[in-house]
Amino acid sequence: MQLSLYWDADDDVEDIRRYTTGGFHPIRLGDVVFPPLVNSDSSPARQYRILHKLGHSSFATVWLAEALHAPSQRYVAFKICAAEADPRHELDIFSRIPVGDETQNVLRLRDNFSLHGPNGVYTVLVRDVLGNLFNVAQSSQGRKHARMLCRQIACGLAALHRHGIVHGDLHSGNVGIALPTLDEHSPGSILDYFGNPECTVILPTAPPAHLEALPPYLVPPISVIDYLRSQDPAFADTPLRAVIMDLGNAIAVDEQTRPSCTPAAVSAPELMFERVVRSVDPFPTRASDIWSLACTMYEVVFGLPLFHLAFPNDGLLGAMATLCGEVPLGWQSYWESQEWLRNMDISPEAADAKWARRLAHFTKVAGGKHTQAEVEEFFTLLRSMLKIEPERRVSAEDVLQHPWFARANDASR
Repeated sequence: MQLSLYWDADDDVEDIRRYTTGGFHPIRLGDVVFPPLVNSDSSPARQYRILHKLGHSSFATVWLAEALHAPSQRYVAFKICAAEADPRHELDIFSRIPVGDETQNVLRLRDNFSLHGPNGVYTVLVRDVLGNLFNVAQSSQGRKHARMLCRQIACGLAALHRHGIVHGDLHSGNVGIALPTLDEHSPGSILDYFGNPECTVILPTAPPAHLEALPPYLVPPISVIDYLRSQDPAFADTPLRAVIMDLGNAIAVDEQTRPSCTPAAVSAPELMFERVVRSVDPFPTRASDIWSLACTMYEVVFGLPLFHLAFPNDGLLGAMATLCGEVPLGWQSYWESQEWLRNMDISPEAADAKWARRLAHFTKVAGGKHTQAEVEEFFTLLRSMLKIEPERRVSAEDVLQHPWFARANDASR
C-alpha cells in the first residue's frame, strides 16, 4: 500500500503499511471487543476492553486488555493476528500442550476467537500478561535468581519436547516473566502511572481508498513490569516464574513443515550453515532448540549474548567452530574453499583457551559476581549443549539433571 503521512511515528510502533487488506486490525484505546458466543448455554458473554499497547511483531499486535467478564483474572494480553497469518498452526500447537504443573513454564492460551474487521478476519489469542525476561534478569532480583530462571526455561523446553513440540525460535525475547500481582491493581492506577499515551495521529497526505482500514493513531507500547517494580512492593518478594512464549514458529516433530526463523545470535550451527551456504532455512529440531537454550541461559546469567553482532555469514560460522573446537565433516569442502575460514585456528585446544578467557573475565574482570567454581560448572553444562554436531548435544531432560541446577531455588520446580 502506498501511503504518505504528514507525521512519521517512532520506530517502536508497528509499520502503518500493515494496516491494509490481509494485515492488522485497527484498534482504538478503550475499544470493547465482544467475541462470538461459543454456544447457547448460560455462560456470561466475554468482553475485553483494550487499555494500552503491549507490543507488536510482523504478524500481530498485542494489547493490554481488561477481561470484563472474568473477575478472577482481570488483565490479559490480547494478541490480534494479521488477517493473512495462519493461526491454525499455532492453535494446533497449543492443543498439544496439556494444562498442569508440568507445563507451568510454557505459555497458556486462555481464549481464542475470530474477529471480523475492515482488513479481513483475524484470529485473537488471549493469554496471561508477561514481563520482559531480560529486564528482570538484569535487576538485582533477577541476578540473584539467574540459576532458577535458567532452570525454569529448561523445564518449559523439556515439557515442549516431551509432548513432541520443537519451539524453533527460543531466545530471551520469547521468554516472559509471570506477573501474579498484576490483577490486584486497578486500571486507573496502571494508566495513571504511564500518563497520557504518546499518540501519533494518522493523517494521510491524500485520502486513502479505505479510511476505515487505518487506526486513528499509533501508540508505543508500555512495560507493565516496570509499573509493578515501581508501584508494587509485594512484587519484589514474589517468586519469579519464567514462561516460554510465542509458539507461532513452533513445529510438531511428527509434521516438520515449517522452516527455521531462529535469530542468528541463537541459531544452531547446522541451521546457520544451510542459511549461509545454501540460502535455505531447514526445519528446527530438538537439538537446535538445545543450542538456543544454551545461548539464552548464557545471556540470563551474564547479561551478554554468547555471539556478539551475529549475522548469517562466514564470521558467525567461524565463531561457532572456534567455540566448539572443530569443523564438521559436512562443512569441510566449503571451509577449504574460503581462505579466511581455512586459515582460522580451530582445535580443541583453541576452544579450551577461549572458554578459559571467558572464565577469567567473569570471575575476575567482571567484579567477581560469580565464583570460579560456579562458572566452571556452568561452562561444563553449556559446552555439553553447544556441540557443533547436533546428535552429540544433550537433551533437555539431561540439562535438568546437571549438577549446576542442584542449588536452584525450590520455586523453580
